[in-house]
Amino acid sequence: MKRIRDTRLPTDTLILVAEDDVVSTMVLKNLLGKAGLRADFVTDGNKAIEALKRADYDLVLMDCFMPQLDGFEATRMIRNAGIAGVNPDIPVIAMTGLSGDSNRERCLDAGMSDHLCKPVTLAELVLKIEQHLGGIAGKPEYPQHPEAADEPGREEPLLETMIEGFLAEIPGVIDALLRAVEQRDVAVLESIGHRLRGACDILGVSRLSKRSRALEQAGKAGDISIGCQHASELIVELQKMRAALTDSSTTNI
Repeated sequence: MKRIRDTRLPTDTLILVAEDDVVSTMVLKNLLGKAGLRADFVTDGNKAIEALKRADYDLVLMDCFMPQLDGFEATRMIRNAGIAGVNPDIPVIAMTGLSGDSNRERCLDAGMSDHLCKPVTLAELVLKIEQHLGGIAGKPEYPQHPEAADEPGREEPLLETMIEGFLAEIPGVIDALLRAVEQRDVAVLESIGHRLRGACDILGVSRLSKRSRALEQAGKAGDISIGCQHASELIVELQKMRAALTDSSTTNI
């Protein structure tokens, strides 16, 4: 049975976040913390569904591209599978680096309630949550913050932590790219390009973001030759960045 929320208590709100990217997870934890909202985090669609069975969440922030079970299929299962203990009407907000009307429609067609394009600001995130949990009508339910218009994750301590997390991810990303090139797996190349682009956009690494976008587009087009070429170039850029950041005592990227 769906819980009747006490809208006088913002601390009563419980959000589930399905996100596999380390940098995006750090940013969302920071933003939700500023909004005074409790949240649990999982890394794929299967884990999201299991979490929904165990706890009574008010809303789901769902990344679209995750391993094992992506956000589109997880949302379809929530809406249509009749899973015991899972509320099929729970608001599900897509969190994706894909913008434009066609991508928004893809999210809505999968059963998602709304769409947020990464990188997201505090103001955008809180507004969407208010719209779907009733905080817009009358007095806003969630606290307002002067940081709301800021770029996500630009505070110095958080930025340092995100860079550390990004550095830790690079060897695994390079290994995954090498395997995808060896197996000529265009779908995996697209997925890696998409995920990497999202992290680079948040960190403001424009050169790497452009290369990641090119890889994603080649994968989407099914062009394995161009995809492998972009993957090789991306590996070189990742190795250079890792060396530069590891050797540097600053966090200015």
